[in-house]
Amino acid sequence: MSLRSVLPLFLCLVTLTGCGSKELTLSSFDGLKKVTVTVEVADTPKERDLGLMNRTKLEAGKGMLFVFKEPAMLSFWMKNTLIPLEILYFDASGEFVSTAEMTPCTADPCAQYKTQAMSQYALEVNPDFRKANEIGVGWKLDLNQVRKMARPK
Repeated sequence: MSLRSVLPLFLCLVTLTGCGSKELTLSSFDGLKKVTVTVEVADTPKERDLGLMNRTKLEAGKGMLFVFKEPAMLSFWMKNTLIPLEILYFDASGEFVSTAEMTPCTADPCAQYKTQAMSQYALEVNPDFRKANEIGVGWKLDLNQVRKMARPK
């Protein structure tokens, strides 16, 4: 089999798998409201450092999920990030902790966007995502989905 005959099949498979994108569900405290986001997962130091830098757009309903080994007081910045973002922080049990609207930064010093409590997960999405979906106290990430999409440690 030649490379020429395998290449179209490979490209088709890459397209169908979504290039590493996964579906993540957020649920209200009573389970009556659910929101699904297609996320890229950043669960290595290199991926978390790069984040959404140098991107010129983020499509609606998409985002990046940052996964950390242990809960911590997380802090993000927008160095070389060209688009405004909203960040939602979640604790070790997947429960919503806090949020911040983040603005692009191309030169130092860049603002720091810190969680208000110990967090293990951070979700970057388009601005006003939380408000549009009425996400707040009691909302949770589906940690079963997170475990399936994050790399084994």
